[in-house]
Amino acid sequence: MEILKIVIVIIMATFSQTEWQLNLTQIEEVEKYIGLNFPGEYKEHLLQKNGGQCSPNVFKFNENGTWTESCIDWFLAIYDGEYDNLKDYIKTYKIEEKRLPVHILPIAHDPGGNLICISCDLEDVGCIYFWDHENEVDYNISNDKDYSNLYFVAKSFNEFINRLKEGFA
Repeated sequence: MEILKIVIVIIMATFSQTEWQLNLTQIEEVEKYIGLNFPGEYKEHLLQKNGGQCSPNVFKFNENGTWTESCIDWFLAIYDGEYDNLKDYIKTYKIEEKRLPVHILPIAHDPGGNLICISCDLEDVGCIYFWDHENEVDYNISNDKDYSNLYFVAKSFNEFINRLKEGFA
């Protein structure tokens, strides 16, 4: 009798150029600043990997019926630095300019200035979305449920990370 062996290869994303390790109090300070509770998987990620680049880094999303790919350039970090600073992105995109729904948090960006975001809303908590800067919505006027420039990517942060792949199709 032959035994069929199935080998499953799980490619885990590796992170480089991360910032210093955080503690829960530092994350809670940012949550208080923005008035949102971060989803648990994202908090765990911040505690383990604070910002940086990852490999693999390519993901897919459905943009109005067409499958599109993008890649993560940098994950945002909680630190006092000038670049890819989560608190600065919150200030710019959410407080000063209101370019995102109140419950959507930017967590990374692609090379073209688009954002990868996570929902902190009870209805879709933890879901990952791609935010397209070329289809701006003014959330001073529009309802926070207007997702016309947000495209669903994954049901959770861990699912998002686990689906990342190398290179574009």
